[in-house]
Amino acid sequence: MKWLYRTSIHTRLMIMSIGIVLVGFSALTVIAGSQIGTAARVDYEQHLQDKVRLVAQNISASIGSQDISHLSSSEQNNLLKKFASQVDGQLILYPLDQPPPDERGQRPTRSFDSMPEIEAAIHGGFSLDERTNSAGEDTLYTAAPITSTGKSGMVAILQLAVPASSLVTITIQRWIILGISFVLLTTTALLAALMLSRSITRPLQQLRTSALRLAQGDFSQRVQFPWKDEIAEVAQAFNEMAHQVQSMLEEQRAFASNTSHELRTPLTAIRLRTEALRYDTTLDNTTARQYIEEIDDEVAHLSNLVQELILLSRFDAGRAEVGHEQIDLTRLASSLVHEFTSQAQARQIELTLVEPETPVLITANINHLTMVFRNLLDNALKYTPDGGSVTWTIQVDEHEVVHTIQDTGQGIAAHALAHLFERFYRADKARSRDIPGTGLGLAIVKTIVDLYHGRITIESAGMNKGTTVHVYWPYQPIQEEMSSPES
Repeated sequence: MKWLYRTSIHTRLMIMSIGIVLVGFSALTVIAGSQIGTAARVDYEQHLQDKVRLVAQNISASIGSQDISHLSSSEQNNLLKKFASQVDGQLILYPLDQPPPDERGQRPTRSFDSMPEIEAAIHGGFSLDERTNSAGEDTLYTAAPITSTGKSGMVAILQLAVPASSLVTITIQRWIILGISFVLLTTTALLAALMLSRSITRPLQQLRTSALRLAQGDFSQRVQFPWKDEIAEVAQAFNEMAHQVQSMLEEQRAFASNTSHELRTPLTAIRLRTEALRYDTTLDNTTARQYIEEIDDEVAHLSNLVQELILLSRFDAGRAEVGHEQIDLTRLASSLVHEFTSQAQARQIELTLVEPETPVLITANINHLTMVFRNLLDNALKYTPDGGSVTWTIQVDEHEVVHTIQDTGQGIAAHALAHLFERFYRADKARSRDIPGTGLGLAIVKTIVDLYHGRITIESAGMNKGTTVHVYWPYQPIQEEMSSPES
């Protein structure tokens, strides 16, 4: 049977279907065939019984009140010939009157011991007997009584003799019908099994072809099925997988392209400055010092970029863990606002923190929280012009802490809102080099918020109309255990 496992699914399904159909219908045919002989004989006996009784009734009606024993042999033969066309056998009449005495005055006795069907008819019963006739042929015999209106009771017995070959012919005909039915049903079942197997294997073959093309790099492959069944669910899962793979690869390509661009730009600037410092003998000390400061700024930019890339790679690889530290959110917010106060005052930006009335304790990683809100405050200050304002409001609901950071900055165009969390995306590409940053800050913020099952949204009414960021952080009040005083 090892060869069966090396065949295709379609072939295995066909072999199994054909085997089940053949075994099932063969068993049913054998069972039905075993009943054919018995059923055919019972039906044929009932048929002969009805025939002989009907002819006997017709003869009784024809003779009326006549005494059948007074009819001559030719009259009796004519009477039987009259009804012979109603049966497919030979009719024989046996009168029941006493035979006339012989020369010695004795009446011979009439015995029907060798004819059980006549004995049964005399006693009001019915019997079918099979024996050989005078010609040595197997014959079926049955009989029925004949009555007369002139005498009470029966006056004769009508015997019907039919060749046994008629029963054999009927049995063979039923076997032929059974065989034809077997062939038709088996053919129909096999065709249905073929269609069923093809309906199962064809989608699987399409899935296999699409999977092979997907493995070869054709990520546009999709499988369409009009039915709503388990295979369609597999096809839907395949399409979703193909979409995710395609999206992931496109994101990786874009990430690699953006990363190379972000690395190439500062490296080019550093290379130009170092070549000037190394080979240009006309540089004065002031210009040389300026180049060194620019190199230091670019190196710092590269360092931040590498650190953020490493952090994102840890999140992507699933190596970042949710923190379990108890953090006073109000104290953390105050610390961050104090950190940015000098930067805000230098540009005359009003930086305000609206705290809740009571302390808020949450469970998280202090570094994760610091990175989220430091990025958001830094963005708000960078994109707010001098003399503007930035407000950080903290509100506590039943199951979450809502942070709202609102600024009066340059705002965001409507078409850019959906792309803000993409890596290296800059809403204002024209000023991307003027405003410091790596373009990864919001992507890191979104990744950390998702890690803690929170939500973040960014709203803006348009350009020069400010920006509002909402961070919904899950919150579960920490119950302080109250210890009872010792008695």
